[in-house]
Amino acid sequence: MHVSTRSEYGCRAMLELARNFGNGRLSADEISNRQAIPERYLEQILLSLRRAGFIHSRRGPGGGYTLVKHPRDVFIADVIRTLDGHLAPVACASKTAYKACKREGKCGLRWLWLAVRDDLAQRLENTSFDDLLNHRA
Repeated sequence: MHVSTRSEYGCRAMLELARNFGNGRLSADEISNRQAIPERYLEQILLSLRRAGFIHSRRGPGGGYTLVKHPRDVFIADVIRTLDGHLAPVACASKTAYKACKREGKCGLRWLWLAVRDDLAQRLENTSFDDLLNHRA
């Protein structure tokens, strides 16, 4: 299973915002420096997260980013699905980005990929950023 850089950076940025929840805004520069994420790439990710309704942004002096919801109400699976579109290890096992495979009817691995998808989705759908902050995942 491979998590894309986009999703990894997005989750790290969200974790930084969760850590700062209730303490004002963080600039992209602050998030970038704290999480060692290239700022230009981070800004693209933050734009996607803002459009999806996870974060709020304000420009200018005192501007920056904040979470829209409490970290206990934001789940890892939702962020990954927003940034990558799916959680499945292969396209034929995806619920949201399904692509048929020529071997699907006779593939001896598909049942495994479906089980992996379900196990992974269950874990990520039930792990909030608050859980990560408190190591309850």
